[in-house]
Amino acid sequence: MRCRRITQRAVARIAARPGGGLPKAMKSEPEAPSAPSERRRLRYAVFDLDGTVLGPSQRFLPGVAEGLHRLRAQGLRLLLVTGRSVGSFRSLDPSAPELRAFDDPLLLSNGNVLWDRGAGSVTVSRALPAELAARLASADVADTVTETASGLIAGSRRAALAYARAYGVRREDIVTRALAADHRGEDAVAVTVFGAEADLTEQLTGLPHDLDRISAFGALVVRPEHTCKAAAVHEHVRRRYGESHGLSATVAFGDARNDACLLGSAALGVAVQGADQVAVRHSDELLSGPLGEYLARFVADRAIAAAGIDRDGRVLRCPHR
Repeated sequence: MRCRRITQRAVARIAARPGGGLPKAMKSEPEAPSAPSERRRLRYAVFDLDGTVLGPSQRFLPGVAEGLHRLRAQGLRLLLVTGRSVGSFRSLDPSAPELRAFDDPLLLSNGNVLWDRGAGSVTVSRALPAELAARLASADVADTVTETASGLIAGSRRAALAYARAYGVRREDIVTRALAADHRGEDAVAVTVFGAEADLTEQLTGLPHDLDRISAFGALVVRPEHTCKAAAVHEHVRRRYGESHGLSATVAFGDARNDACLLGSAALGVAVQGADQVAVRHSDELLSGPLGEYLARFVADRAIAAAGIDRDGRVLRCPHR
């Protein structure tokens, strides 16, 4: 399988390489062939879930389990960061080898929620403004599903059914607002709005938030301001592993708009086959074939050199942080 380089970023790299077209006085000195520096060595592999390692039928893509095992054998820590809620993630088979390959905690809700499967704990970083629910209700926006730390609350039966179909969640695991007594008083960490033809500008004016459009099932997802996968991974590896340059030691894989910051901030960003164009523009590599085949030949110590990237000392390029 071959990979296609992303033209704009490739041009910039070519200009920065020895003999790549810069004025002579500005050219970099050639690097002596040696082992990668400690800061350039990849130590983390971060994956999106839906559309990246998980197919539309809620099944993991061929070769992914073996590929993840290969990466772990090379000493990489495997992290999962997804837009899914705890509830929708629990709908997956916990015994799947692909899921068992990832370190705890998992980064859910675009990294805003950390779920430690071993400890059974859920940690929320940020909550939506309490006023949001009232504004949506007053604007007669009923087809919503609100994510809290402990569950999913639907504003209508139609929204509950749409969410269940989109994420493979059991319908009975989504409670309607009238039956949500156990969740009253809990902070909302995301609100999914179905059938929203507008962008909710009027309802959200003055409220700090981030907004994702999930075109695959016609929904808008409102999240707390500054929620994004890149910032979440950066902070997670700093706290858990004491890693101050985590993203510069990370290869990231994704396919959607909400993966763009992560793909653009990692040492190596890989957009999988069929990725959204926004994700592609922020990536270093675009796969032209299955992810499993790419992972089968991936060698961590050679990956950055093979892609022609030199990002030592690079800071996180993320507007959410």
